[in-house]
Amino acid sequence: MDLIQQNGQPRYGRFKQLPTSIQYHHYQYKSPYGDVLSGWRKRLKYKKFKFCCIQHEHYTIGLAIVDIAWAGHGFVYIYNHLTGEVLEWDAISFLARHTVLDEQPLFNHSHFHKAGYQLDIQHANGVRYIRVTKYGELRLSARIFCAGTDPLSMCSPNGINGWTYTQKLTTLGCEGFFINKQGQTIQFHDKTFVSLDDTCGFLRPETAWFWLSCNFWDAQNKRVGINLASGVNESFGNENCLWVNGRLYPLADVLFEQQSDNQWNIVSLDQSLNLTVTTGWRRYENLNLRLVGSQFSQWQAKVSGTIVQDDQEIVFLNEYALLEQHYAKW
Repeated sequence: MDLIQQNGQPRYGRFKQLPTSIQYHHYQYKSPYGDVLSGWRKRLKYKKFKFCCIQHEHYTIGLAIVDIAWAGHGFVYIYNHLTGEVLEWDAISFLARHTVLDEQPLFNHSHFHKAGYQLDIQHANGVRYIRVTKYGELRLSARIFCAGTDPLSMCSPNGINGWTYTQKLTTLGCEGFFINKQGQTIQFHDKTFVSLDDTCGFLRPETAWFWLSCNFWDAQNKRVGINLASGVNESFGNENCLWVNGRLYPLADVLFEQQSDNQWNIVSLDQSLNLTVTTGWRRYENLNLRLVGSQFSQWQAKVSGTIVQDDQEIVFLNEYALLEQHYAKW
């Protein structure tokens, strides 16, 4: 199925199967005043990004390729929770030069390069391949296995005329290696977990959200993952999910409340979820160009608390996580 229907409008809701294609060119985009926009005016409204988090023992790796039409953005960081050391690189390319982001769900190839770095993300036959090179030298190589885990796949309307499609997976297995700040080669292993976030659409021109992602092995040796969000994808359902051994369980709406500089509480509307998040190092961006801008915070965090799902209680004991707060005017 194509996400965009023959009438020029997207399909909405949660999908049991991933769309085979996203042909945004077929979408009839109108201004708030009813004018049909096409060409570059339509292209400037279309946003898309791919984000990947790899959790390897006490290292957290985050990387992304972002195409917001007027700019392309790529970043990679490797954070060592034991020492607090960070190996980080990011770059912005005006008018998305050297930025190719293929948003098709099943088969795609995206890449970004600038200043000697290149990020490559490919996806085919249920496997995602990620490579990061610096002046041609391979710094990270990952083969990520998506089979055996239910995907979150949903599309929701936003604003007067927009929509957002998001596709998320977590607790995925991984093979490969990365090179840390000391130049050591660290291999991924059977306890390494990966989370993927692919999002595209005609997002609100001014938007903000909170987001939390966490995956870990619990005391019963179950692989547990969560995706929680507030402020986005809430107009027709939500994207809040719990994964246990690859099975997806929908969760109720959640509230993010900041209690102090480094502590947050997250609770669900039905009281089944109650989490405390303690934050540490933050990847931070602050860009204000008046017509466009972004303030982005992504914290390394630890999560404690519980989620009651059916007849089981999932316990979080200081688990590594990512907490994000993002405001964008684009």
